[in-house]
Amino acid sequence: MSLELWAVSGDFRMMIKDEIHGNIYFNELEERIVDTLDFQRLRRIKQMAFTYLVYPGANHTRFEHSIGVFHLASELCRKLGLSDDDAQKVRLFALLHDIGHLPFSHESEKVLEPHLRTHEEIGKKKVLTGEIGTILNESWNAEEIMNLENAKIGQVVCSDLGADRMDYLVRDSANTGVAYGVIDTERIMHTMELNDETGSLVINEGGLEAAESLLIARFLMFSTVYLHRTVRIAAAIYHKAIQSAVSEGFEPEKFTIMNDDEILSALAGVAGSSPYISALVGRKLYKEAFSFKPSETDPEKLQTKTKKLEDVLKQKYKCDVIVEYPSGFFKPIDFKVKFDTGIVEPISRISDIVAALKTSEEKRRKVMVMCPEEMREKISEEGKALLK
Repeated sequence: MSLELWAVSGDFRMMIKDEIHGNIYFNELEERIVDTLDFQRLRRIKQMAFTYLVYPGANHTRFEHSIGVFHLASELCRKLGLSDDDAQKVRLFALLHDIGHLPFSHESEKVLEPHLRTHEEIGKKKVLTGEIGTILNESWNAEEIMNLENAKIGQVVCSDLGADRMDYLVRDSANTGVAYGVIDTERIMHTMELNDETGSLVINEGGLEAAESLLIARFLMFSTVYLHRTVRIAAAIYHKAIQSAVSEGFEPEKFTIMNDDEILSALAGVAGSSPYISALVGRKLYKEAFSFKPSETDPEKLQTKTKKLEDVLKQKYKCDVIVEYPSGFFKPIDFKVKFDTGIVEPISRISDIVAALKTSEEKRRKVMVMCPEEMREKISEEGKALLK
């Protein structure tokens, strides 16, 4: 039964009109979860953090993304022929997969993970100890739902071709106005199956090109949008604000209950972080002095070297300097392709595109040295000499 026919049958209680997917339908249980304070908080957490400083339309939120993932997961469950019980579990997991996000999403997590752990772990704790867990436990096992990412059916949401990735690429592309994230979600979903032999979600040979297109779209969105130079600078300034605030006694746990505007207001009241927040709010950002390709590839050694360079530049020029190297965005691709002959192969073995994307990422990632605008020229000229 299609979602539209299911809705007409009277089994739903709420409909939300989404800018990407159109009508999205929720049953009574799902409606109660959406109406909780923890879920409504997602309306005030930007999906793309500080990308709106470059792309003004990028003000969509984790709320919109969550219901979009919920919709795509529902469609995929139907296409895969999952049982009603399994489909309901996946729908609930999809709805709640981002419930633990901190203000400005991953940008806070990058700094606070040592204190708070990942947003997935924060989300599990939030659900199991709060109102949502109470609602879930009336009919289901809340802990089982929140651990679904480790189950076979959880791949509907979390895999390389899952509902999470498909929604954010399409949604982020639409709201930034770029064409890089346009992918054929219908084709991808139509050619997927839960394979009994591998115990995983696979894509049939007929969907290979659509899957490769998704990987290319993700690469282009990261290299041109998510890691845009100005977005990187804004994020680095925000990281400094968090670090300064925590060092002055600001409790990291506050991030788990606050939204974007609340955390900016709170950090603005901390002496060490206040100048950074003023720079973000007024868009008086640091400028790129220069960038360079690092010779070091080991992450820990590279981090040590960038910190040392940052300290040297600060001391030499008596001003604030940030040296930043973006984490790798090309994660190992592990989804498999099923050929008409029945043979199943990892896409990394059969697609030259996967290897090319990895190589391209390594060539494009660079260390960026950023500083106040008035020091840009001086640091650009003399700072490069320190690297020789």
